Amino acid sequence: MRDWWYGDKRDIVKWGAILVLARKQSINTVLQVALYRPDSPNNYHLTINGTTEPLPNEVIQHFRDIDQIQRLEVNAKVRINIHKDLFQWRPEFRTREDFRKSYFNEVTRKIKEYREAVIVFLDPDTGIAPKTYGYEHVTPQEIQTTLRAMKPGDWLLFYQHARLGDGNWRNSTKEEFRQAVNSTVPVDTITCEEIANDVAFFTVERSKWVDAPAANAK
Repeated sequence: MRDWWYGDKRDIVKWGAILVLARKQSINTVLQVALYRPDSPNNYHLTINGTTEPLPNEVIQHFRDIDQIQRLEVNAKVRINIHKDLFQWRPEFRTREDFRKSYFNEVTRKIKEYREAVIVFLDPDTGIAPKTYGYEHVTPQEIQTTLRAMKPGDWLLFYQHARLGDGNWRNSTKEEFRQAVNSTVPVDTITCEEIANDVAFFTVERSKWVDAPAANAK
């Protein structure tokens, strides 16, 4: 997720979906895996009668700070933790894939710290990875890695944005997600057409997921 997207109409649907799921399943803790990529500082200006004035940084920081969501905790009565490690290759990693593996290893470590039930929210900019993918995607293998770290009683929630040129994107991406988590596992879809018809959320209960390789090894 990027700062630029925080607080838009999709965030209303996103956190609405999270709270509804939390209440339905009596879960009081959410871990948002933000896949965070900060935006570069911009020198925005207001034009007033032909002259310019800098847009105050305080305003930008207020409306573009993903940590602001933690203010929701008090009224919603849910604990919100944000995994905000930088989701972008750095020179200490040999390849992009080495970096991604290290990132999700840290995600799994954090998930395993929870003793209570938790909603793990994977929040990429776009959603499940196609054949050619970037930092805006999460791969099927990374979804499986996340599930493997979770315990019975936990739920996985996944953000998916509409794919350009795919008029059936909601069904096609749900099928890809379903294949990633195991085709026999029930996957629910959450949408809100009234607010944002270009996003959907897929959710699966960890209790109903069986690691296929592990099952075959028995």
